[in-house]
Formats: sequence, structure tokens, C-alpha cells
Amino acid sequence: MAGLPPQSLSLETERFLIRPMVAADASPAISEWTRDATAAEMLNMKQRLWAVADQAAFFAKSDAKSGNYLLGIFAKSDKAAAIGVYKIKFQPANGLFVITHFIGDHAWRRQHVTTETTEVLYDYLFNKLGYVKAKANVRPHNRPVLWLMLRGGWRQEAHLIKHLRDAATGERGDLLVLGMLADEWRDSLAQPPRLAITTVPKPPVQRPS
Repeated sequence: MAGLPPQSLSLETERFLIRPMVAADASPAISEWTRDATAAEMLNMKQRLWAVADQAAFFAKSDAKSGNYLLGIFAKSDKAAAIGVYKIKFQPANGLFVITHFIGDHAWRRQHVTTETTEVLYDYLFNKLGYVKAKANVRPHNRPVLWLMLRGGWRQEAHLIKHLRDAATGERGDLLVLGMLADEWRDSLAQPPRLAITTVPKPPVQRPS
């Protein structure tokens, strides 16, 4: 059986620190994150201003007892507030974890934060804690994230048609299920990037006879 990270977890890269978010990390700088529709969706929240008190309550729920972890990404140059998070649901008995992440601070987007932090994070989860598989759910239109994941060892396992429903508009959207085995991640470190993204073919156009 795989293990759970301690609440004292601290992982470092050249530029970043990764550790569990706690109530004291709530800040006005994070309040703007969920005004971004994508960020709100990934945190399962409505698109709105995220009050500091609500942040503190949310961070306090992400703990070892529930198996839900919210790991903050902090820039070493300015540790005052997180610039992004990894949200992870652990299933130790199955050796599986479900992961999603986003960079909340717009100034750090397109700065290779994901590439730099995932290497040390996956090394810890796969090689230290003993997890065998990772899973992620991504919307098809989120091509930047898909590109990063598919070149980093992930593969598409399913394309769920009209699986999601927008609460505000009622419109339905697709969802891609991605998976990655620990051995596939290890192999990806030495392999050329895989860029192919599979899609469901469009039905043929019906022309009048």
C-alpha cells in the first residue's frame, strides 16, 4: 500500500517550494484566483471573488484525514503568497492518486512552473511514497495543459462525451480522462515528447440526395 504525505511535506526545485496549504496562507493576493473561470472550475467553485475567510476554511479541509491535499507552489523569490496549487486526492490502498493543478498568479503563467515542479513532485509520489498510477481529468479545449501532460508521460484513456454540465448555462461539455503509470513517467524522462492528442472523429456531413 502506498503512503500519504506528511503535513510537514516540503519539496524544493531551483525556483519553487511545494508544501501543503494551511489556513494561514489565505491572503488578498489569492482572492482574485477564482475570478478566472478555469481556476474556479478546477477548484470546484463558482467564478467569484474568493474571500480570505473562505480561503482559510477551504485550506483547513485539505488534510491527511480526508486524503485530499492542496499543495501550494511558492516562489522562493517571494514566499508571501502561493502562486498556484496542486490539488491531489490520494487512494493509498489502490496505489492511485487523482491530480489537478493551476497557476493562479497570472505573472507566473508561461514561466515553465509546471514543468519544473512536476518532476520533483512525481519523483516523490512515485518513487518515495510508492504510488503506481496517476489520473487526471482535463477539458479538451485546455490544449496547453494537454500538451504539457502528453509530452510528460501521460496518455489519454477515455473521451467522455457531454459528460459535464455548466450550472449557469446548462450547456454540456466533453471531458478527457488521462492516466500515467509510474513506469511510464520514469520512461518519459528519457524519451522524446509525445505530442499526439486523440479526438473523437466528427460524423460525416449528410448531403441531400
